[in-house]
Amino acid sequence: MPVSIYFISILVFIVFGLFAFLILRTLVSRKTGVGERLMELKSADASGHSGSVSKKTESGWSQKVGAVSTVLPMSARTQSYYGRLLMQSGYRSPGAVGIFFGIKIILSVGLFVIVTIGLYPVIGMKLALIGGIGGFIIGLLAPNIYLRSKLRKRQTAIFHSLPDVLDLMTVCVEAGLGLDAAIMKIIQENLFSNNLLASEFKIVSQETRAGKPRADALRDMGERTGVEDIKTLAALLIQTDRLGASLSRSLRVHSDTLRTKRRQMAEEEAAKTTIKLIFPLATCIFPAMFVVLLGPASISIYSAIFGHVVK
Repeated sequence: MPVSIYFISILVFIVFGLFAFLILRTLVSRKTGVGERLMELKSADASGHSGSVSKKTESGWSQKVGAVSTVLPMSARTQSYYGRLLMQSGYRSPGAVGIFFGIKIILSVGLFVIVTIGLYPVIGMKLALIGGIGGFIIGLLAPNIYLRSKLRKRQTAIFHSLPDVLDLMTVCVEAGLGLDAAIMKIIQENLFSNNLLASEFKIVSQETRAGKPRADALRDMGERTGVEDIKTLAALLIQTDRLGASLSRSLRVHSDTLRTKRRQMAEEEAAKTTIKLIFPLATCIFPAMFVVLLGPASISIYSAIFGHVVK
């Protein structure tokens, strides 16, 4: 018992010491305006953010959570990798990488402490520490799983909305509008007011009006979304503009191709349902059917063999 109390005391001391260190670090590291601007430029360059990302002032809690990430040293490659994932998932704040790692640290340490202290009175110190390590690992992996799930859902939504957006763009081009005016029409359309792809085109329009070349703005849209079909669309628009080909015909062909691809993906998912049904059938439905069908017969066979009725 004294050894267990000793371990708990050390654990509580480490946790409170860590939080005290983070609070002091936040209070001491007051940056000037020039220092904050340099840090923003550094994080934007490391994460590959484009110049179109709005520099919104982060709230106090997000700054404190981001300050927690300074405990762990991160290489420029790690910052660039997670910065790209966060950007493609829709988190485009300059301090998104720091906030993400701060959440990982707080969640992992919090789960370790909660699980260890909660299991100690029940199963003892050694098993409680093992459970705490499991909670620590879960705290490290859970943000990554959530981020990839959010990225996959966002990319799927963009892919499914792409043919409809291209149809409107095709109609606008055939009506005599230019590409920039067609993009503005997509942004202003009420049908696409909450559309993720329309918001990406809005960024393209803002960058183009700010003086950025249209080709670079379209390429950056493909990098921001991470969807291969958006990158293909950007390359199509750039090549059509350079070669002087018919934009409306190219958009119509590309829209039909995307619809065919979407239909093939739906047919593929429908074909997979038969295989996916095998596991719930084998584990849930078939055992119940065997009990209902073979139960009375097994009782009759048992009674016939052993000569007495099973009650």
